[in-house]
Amino acid sequence: MLPKYQHIDHTADAGFKVYGKSLAELFANAAEGLFDMIASLDRVELKLERDVSVAAQDREELLVKWLSELNFLFVTRHEIYKAFDVHEISDTELRARVRGEKLDYDRHEIYTEIKAVTYHHLYIKETPEGWEAQVIFDL
Repeated sequence: MLPKYQHIDHTADAGFKVYGKSLAELFANAAEGLFDMIASLDRVELKLERDVSVAAQDREELLVKWLSELNFLFVTRHEIYKAFDVHEISDTELRARVRGEKLDYDRHEIYTEIKAVTYHHLYIKETPEGWEAQVIFDL
């Protein structure tokens, strides 16, 4: 059984490989991996919900836009998420509901800031076990 995601070493940046039995699970696991890189998720409570939709020209761009939108919400709305329900996905569109809460620096341990989701070494591929992707972040 594959893990949801695993961090990989990358010079001056950070990244992970992410896995899922379906494309929807892959994108949900990538979102969890993003927030797990940003902060400890142990104390994040599911107090708020937000619907998120993104569109792109292909799967790879869709993954970058999805993670970038979530990072944007973290930075601008000060919200941290740990539950991701991708309920509609195609090669070019995604609709999801994310759950988490307002950021509380007294309770939430922040590890790093993600400046950007990059296209560097980005891939998404179907495997015999399901789906696999790699994402590198500019820190």
